Amino acid sequence: MSPWMAMLCAAAATASVLLILRARGTVLQRIASAVLQGAIWALVWILWQPPALLPPHHSAALDGAFTETDDPARPVQPLAPASIASLDFATVGSGNRERGALRDLPPVRLHIVSEPAGEIGWSVDWPREIQLGDALSLSVSGDSGGATTRVTLEDPFGNTVDNALVAPPGNKARIQLGDTPKLAGHWLYHLRFETGSEDAAQVHREPLPVVVRAPERPAVLLWLARPGFETAALSRWLRQSGVAAAVVTQLAPQIVRREAFNGLDSSTRNPLDSDGPFDLLILDSHLWTQLTAAQRQQLNDLAARKSLLWLVGADSPRGFLDYARDRGMALASTAPVETPALVGDAPPLLSTGYRPVGAAPEDIRTGTDGTPLYWSPGGPGRSLGFVLFDRSYRWITAGFAPDFARLWKSVFERQLRYRGGRTPIAVQSPLPRARQRLTLCGAGFDRNQPAPIAPLDGSAPVRGSAAADSAGGPCASYWPQRAGWYQLEEADGDFAFYVFPRDAWPGWQRRIARDETRQMATARLGPATDLPAPRRPLPLHWIALVLIGLLALTWWRERRSLR
Repeated sequence: MSPWMAMLCAAAATASVLLILRARGTVLQRIASAVLQGAIWALVWILWQPPALLPPHHSAALDGAFTETDDPARPVQPLAPASIASLDFATVGSGNRERGALRDLPPVRLHIVSEPAGEIGWSVDWPREIQLGDALSLSVSGDSGGATTRVTLEDPFGNTVDNALVAPPGNKARIQLGDTPKLAGHWLYHLRFETGSEDAAQVHREPLPVVVRAPERPAVLLWLARPGFETAALSRWLRQSGVAAAVVTQLAPQIVRREAFNGLDSSTRNPLDSDGPFDLLILDSHLWTQLTAAQRQQLNDLAARKSLLWLVGADSPRGFLDYARDRGMALASTAPVETPALVGDAPPLLSTGYRPVGAAPEDIRTGTDGTPLYWSPGGPGRSLGFVLFDRSYRWITAGFAPDFARLWKSVFERQLRYRGGRTPIAVQSPLPRARQRLTLCGAGFDRNQPAPIAPLDGSAPVRGSAAADSAGGPCASYWPQRAGWYQLEEADGDFAFYVFPRDAWPGWQRRIARDETRQMATARLGPATDLPAPRRPLPLHWIALVLIGLLALTWWRERRSLR
C-alpha cells in the first residue's frame, strides 16, 4: 500500500500547487501557499512511513534471567520491549530456556558479554557408519575436573578393547581410542569413565552406536574406445578383486571384444540400459564419437539411477567437453604434468591435460602438489565423476599393487556414494534423544508425506512432518518416544540411526545446548560494533500535531481571504 499512498500524495500535492499558482494574489502569496500545501501532503505520507530520526535507547542486559531452574523466586519473564536498541546477552544455563527467550525477542541487536563457566563433561568424535574390516577410531575430549580419570572403550559384548588414563594437572584432555569390528550389524559400544581412586571411583557409562556394513560389491561396466595399459591394469584389478564386472573394448570399427567375469552374465544387451545390472559405468572419453544420438541421450537419464565415471584421456573429443559443460562440470585444457608420488617411492602419476573449471577445493581429490586427479562434486543427484590421471599402471610393475588398489578403491567409494537413489540422509542432531525433535534431511524425502521411521525392535513406526529445507535437500521432523535403533522406511541402503536415552551424555548435551544458544544469539547480532545503532522513528502523535497545525494555518488563511 505504501507505493500507492506515495503516488496519491504526490498527485494531490501536484494538483494543489497547480491550482494555487493559478489563483489570484501576489507571487509571494502564491509561493507561500504552494509550499504550505506541499508540506501538508508530505506530512500525510510521513504518517504512513515515519522517518527514523530519534536516537536509540540505552542497552539492556540479559545476564541470568533465563536459566533452567525451577526456583519460584526467579520466574522466567518474557522480554519484549519494543524500544530496546541493543541487548547484552550472557550464555548461561543449559540453553533450553535461553533459546526460547531469544526466539520470542523483538528484532533487537544482541551482544555476547560472557561465556559459560567450565564444567566437567566429555564429547566424542567418531564415525557413525563404517565398513566391515575398517578400524573404528574415536577422539574423546573433555574435562576431568582435576581428578584422575580412566576412559575405557567396551565392545557390544562388554569386553574392554582399549583404554587411556587422564591424570591431573592436564584437565583438558583429548585421547584416541579404537577397535576393529569383526561382524557387520548395528552395534552399541560403550565408553566407561572411572574418576577418582580405585577404592572410591565414580563410574558411569555412555552409549556409542556404530553401524558396521558388509563391503558392497557393485557390478561394474568398463566400456573402452580402445585398449591401453591403464585400462588393462584396471580391468585386471577388477577381475582379481572379485567384483562382478564386464569389459567392452572397441578393437576396430567392426570388432568389439566383450568380457564378463566374477559371475556376471555376459549378455549383449545395451550397456546404457537404465534397468541394466551395472551400478557403476566407467566410460572412456574417446568413446563419445562412437556413441549414437540415442545413446548420448541415455547418458543424461542414467545419472538418476546409476553412477557414471569418465576416464578423461588426452585430446578428448570436443563433443565430450561440451557434454561435461552442459552437465555443469566444465573442463579446461592444460599442459600434462607429472604429479609427485602420493605414497612412498611410487612412480608419479601423469595428468591427462584437463582441469576442472570453477570447482570448490572440497570437490577435488588432489596430489601432493595440488594437481587435480579426480573430480566429483557429489551431493544429491550428482553421480558424475572424472578421472584426470594416467600411468597408475606403473605402480603395479614397480611393486606398489596395494597402493594401486587403494587409489582406485577410494575413487569408487566416492563415486558410488551418491549414485541414484543412494543419496545420503543426514541426521541434523549431533546427539538425537528420545522425546525430542529429530530432523532428517535428504534428497529422497517427500515434502507432503515423509517416510516414517521404524524401530528395529518391532514396535510401531513413528510418522514425521515436513520441515524447512536444508542444503542437503528436503527435511522431515520426528518425535521418537523411546531410545534405540531406528530405520527410515522406504529408504535405499538400509539407513539406520540410534536415538539416545534422555539422560545420556548430560555434560555433552548441555554444551550442545549452549553452543546452539550462542549461535542463535550471534545470528541476531546485526551490524558491526563500530556502526551506529539504528535510530527510532518519530512518534505518530508528533507528526499528527504538526499536520493539524498546518491545516489550521491553511484554514485561517482561507478565512481571511473570504473576508
